[in-house]
Amino acid sequence: MIGMFFRNHLHKAQFYLQGVIMQFIISICVILMTGWMGCSSVIYESLRLDKSHSKVTSIIKPINEARARGFKCGNRYYRATHPVAWNDKIAQASLYHSLDMAQNGFLSHKGTDGSDPGQRLLRADYKWSGYGEDIGQGYRTPEEAVQAWLKSETHCKNIMNPQFKEAGASYAKSDNQRTYWTLILGRQR
Repeated sequence: MIGMFFRNHLHKAQFYLQGVIMQFIISICVILMTGWMGCSSVIYESLRLDKSHSKVTSIIKPINEARARGFKCGNRYYRATHPVAWNDKIAQASLYHSLDMAQNGFLSHKGTDGSDPGQRLLRADYKWSGYGEDIGQGYRTPEEAVQAWLKSETHCKNIMNPQFKEAGASYAKSDNQRTYWTLILGRQR
């Protein structure tokens, strides 16, 4: 009877220990894989979107309004063109960059890991044949961001470029509540 009791509890203990070991091994694998890809914090952050960072689907409306009426970017007038569609892969690439800028306090098209927008799009599994990236900081709303970009010749050209078919955008707030925006427009291969 006592032997049966110990054998039963030993079996339960072994089963429990196997589960704990398996969870530990899986955790190590996830940490190693995401660490090797250089995006562990971004994967974590993108899974728990909150008020400090988000993908911004509502930015498509003011972009498509400008594209529908035509717009003068610097000295060149861009005729009305087709609307762009939201693309979640592009939005993920933009979120990665917005978080990087907010967490590291910089504004640049080059990421802290040396990546450019094309590399970030490929990481997000977006196979592009063309892209344009607009970044900015301090805007309070998507509409405010688009208005500012339309006043900048280079940013405006990206928004009005008829070759671009899709877009994704995001923002992230830094610890001091500075908001960093990324808009990427693209065309797939």
